[in-house]
Amino acid sequence: MTTKQTIGDKIKALRQSKKLTQTELAGEAMTKSMLSQIENGRALPSMRSLQILAERLGVDAGYFLEDDQGIDLAGMVRDIAAQFKLKNYSAVVSGVRPMLDGKLPVTVDAARLMEFYIAACYYTGTDGGEEAVARAAEIYERFGLFVESAKVRYLTYALLFTQSRYEESLELILDVRELYMSKKVGSNLLFEIDLHYAESVTLSALGNYSGSEAAALAAIALSREEGVYYLTDHLYRVLSNLALMSGNLEQAGHYLDKSRLYVELSEDAMSLQLLRLAKMRQLNAERRYEDTLQLGAQFEAEGDRYVSSWSLAAGTALFYLGRDEEALELLSRVTLADDVHHPLDRAAVFTSYAYKARIYGRQGKLEEARQQSQIAYERVQQFPPSVYTRFIGETYRELHGQ
Repeated sequence: MTTKQTIGDKIKALRQSKKLTQTELAGEAMTKSMLSQIENGRALPSMRSLQILAERLGVDAGYFLEDDQGIDLAGMVRDIAAQFKLKNYSAVVSGVRPMLDGKLPVTVDAARLMEFYIAACYYTGTDGGEEAVARAAEIYERFGLFVESAKVRYLTYALLFTQSRYEESLELILDVRELYMSKKVGSNLLFEIDLHYAESVTLSALGNYSGSEAAALAAIALSREEGVYYLTDHLYRVLSNLALMSGNLEQAGHYLDKSRLYVELSEDAMSLQLLRLAKMRQLNAERRYEDTLQLGAQFEAEGDRYVSSWSLAAGTALFYLGRDEEALELLSRVTLADDVHHPLDRAAVFTSYAYKARIYGRQGKLEEARQQSQIAYERVQQFPPSVYTRFIGETYRELHGQ
């Protein structure tokens, strides 16, 4: 396993093979005393120092970080990255987890493997991600890669979010931003936008919709200032949904139009599906139910991961059009996916029970109606106030005579 001692041994062996003295190798980059400590395993060089030494010794810096046991970490990183890109998150977890039991060396490639593992833990709901965050961050900090350390610590935000620990999630985002700003050299624009986005999402989960809007607008302003429109279409959808929360339909539509421009520019199939779903919700809010169904007919719902969201939007439109049996059929298809963690998204899903309750109420099936409304009401008790929780609460009170 790579340690301070093995790194020092490799540097010393190469130096001696090239017949260099410690003074000659150290040059102006470091003192002879510091190089001596490194060679004797009493100090760990920063990544910058390691790169300088590697250049003078005629090797790649990665040579000093390779595992003595012969593990091809670079190859593993490529394989795991490919699995992650294909969204084979279970394969990522099963591929990396056996390596975490003391088998991974202290190298940058090992930290990169753990980053993929952490993200895969989020998507699969697997425990162990937080421990991997700490290990990866420690590796990066050992080599002076403080920005990389901040970025891997940021991944904990998603893990906390899946556990509904929103206050802790927000605190972590702010701490990571402070660490990043104090240690950064230059600017990592995409990461800064990620931090604004995470702040916006977490604030909305806490019911702080004005703060969430401010964070999303800050991300868009940063993108516009730098001319890099990372996550812009998604951020405008976030803003549109926040406007719907406040009942400002005109502003919600304006933000959706903005999102459409960036979706058309990117030509991303998933973004197009998300935009159509957002537009269906917008049309429902405007009571344009026939238009909702017309747009829904363009949605490729069969086998799509968003079939539940489509069923909810179309089922809602059918409910208001009085087409109860068709509405019930679609609303019965609505399920809570494993990767739906935001309380607003979850509350939206649970409105399906409230709509079914109202249909049963119209049909005189009061027992079924009360059962459905009870399910919805109980499941949103810990969620922040929203149009969804308000509708669920009103349905419950009407059916239970409260």
